This record gives sequence, C-alpha cells and structure tokens, in this order.
Amino acid sequence: MSRHIAAVLLMQLAWLGWSGPAAAAPLDRFTGSFRASGTVVEGPKATAHRARCNFVVEPSGANRIALRGTCSAYLVFTRTISADLALSGRSGRVTGTYSGARVGTARLSGRMRGGAVEMTVKWPKPLYGDTTANMRIVSLDRNRLKILVTDRIGARGPTRQTTDLTLVRR
Repeated sequence: MSRHIAAVLLMQLAWLGWSGPAAAAPLDRFTGSFRASGTVVEGPKATAHRARCNFVVEPSGANRIALRGTCSAYLVFTRTISADLALSGRSGRVTGTYSGARVGTARLSGRMRGGAVEMTVKWPKPLYGDTTANMRIVSLDRNRLKILVTDRIGARGPTRQTTDLTLVRR
C-alpha cells in the first residue's frame, strides 16, 4: 500500500472517530470483582452501621454494566444489591436502576464526568421523608472505586451521607 493511500485511510478513520482496537469502553473502569467496606444508613431513624460487601460488576452490552452483590452490617441486616447502568453514546448521559433499598427499585439518571458517574436516585416511595437522593460512583484509581449516596433525612431535615463505600478490586 502506498504511503499516500495509507495516509488517506488513517485520516478517514480518524474523521470517523475510530480509536483503534485497544480503546476501552468508558464504563470498563467500573467492571471487576470487588470487596467493599464503609458505612450505610438503615432504618426509620437513619442509624449508621459499618458494612461489608462483595460485588461483581460485568459488562452487559455495549456501554452497559450490571452490578450484583450483597452487603451486611453486623447482624442487623444482609441485603442483596443490584444496579444496571447504561451510558448513552458520547453525550455522557447515564440511566439505569438500583435495587436493594427497602422501598423498592429506584431509577437512576445522571452524567458521566471524567472518572465519576453522578446520578439522581428516584425512589418509588419516600425514603427518609423524600423520594430523591444523589449517588456518585468515583474511580479513585485502577483498583478502587467509591460509592457515595447523600439524602435528606426527614421531610425538612439535614442532607447527609447515607452510603459511603470504598470498593477494592480482588
């Protein structure tokens, strides 16, 4: 192949947005098998408990991931957790669902910003006095993630951290 043809082909591929075979999908940084620890808030009085979790996060299609796992806090509770997230093309828009709260499956919507996913959580029923919270999943480095959820406690109460988990890749 002549240099001219090769140069034209490379320019066309660049123009079409091709980034080569090694290009990673944006959500790939969040996949893997993880052990987690931190604090979660539970119950009508929003009592904080130390929690330990195990999660597996796998791709579930193009620009989609599925998280499955369990969390336990002392002998107070053990809960199965799941989340499904989809990234909409180049817009950075993320949508999905979260199951594991006592009020049922929540809808997630937000944006991917750099190494973080920032989302609004819409609960199907009031949780701690309202039906929304904020969730942030941050890629701290190649082997660690952080999940933070903030929610208003009480109809007119303070906003506080209800989940603070650090996930470490196994």
